[in-house]
Amino acid sequence: MLTLKKCLFITLLLVTTPLLAEPFAYWKFDSNRNGISIYSREHSDGLVEIRAQMFTPTSYGAFLSLLEDSKNVPNWIANVSSSQVLKQISATENIVYTQFAAPWPATNRDMVTYSKYSIEDSAFTLSIKDAPLSTFPPQQGYVRVHSVTATWLLQKLTNGLTVIEYTAFAHPGGDLPDWLINKLAIESARETFEGLRAQLPNYQTRSHPQIQE
Repeated sequence: MLTLKKCLFITLLLVTTPLLAEPFAYWKFDSNRNGISIYSREHSDGLVEIRAQMFTPTSYGAFLSLLEDSKNVPNWIANVSSSQVLKQISATENIVYTQFAAPWPATNRDMVTYSKYSIEDSAFTLSIKDAPLSTFPPQQGYVRVHSVTATWLLQKLTNGLTVIEYTAFAHPGGDLPDWLINKLAIESARETFEGLRAQLPNYQTRSHPQIQE
């Protein structure tokens, strides 16, 4: 016969195990180097969605100031050659046009995205998705990236660090093989996080008018 103590333990196990396992149930661990963890999972049509994570000291305002510094974006986001805000919809919403330099012999890429950020329950979230096709016309010499869905999530910890997590999927268009697209996605995520960590210290003294910390 089960004792009350054993019953309570089994009940607790049944309740908590799915909650603990869920974040790792669908993601495949790729690598952890220099404090940057990369995961991937199947998305659609043979392509993968990427998740990158690291812990670093930063304020939300510093991160957002870095993100909004369009001229500096090519210095830390992998393969970006230029970035500009086409339209500021509100204080927290933007339409952004980004160009990417693709390795030879691939054609350069570009994308037009809608982004919005918020702070809820002490966490900073920035969501990114495709902007309507009519927002900005196709550009000669560029293949338009589509099916973009991405999220930046920042959460301050009690030890002075902030966990930064980025999940993203995008279809690069064109005729690149799936294996190459997936390989480049993983490499780009790591390169971007390395650049992010290198750039963030330069923005820690900056405040942001929309961020109260």
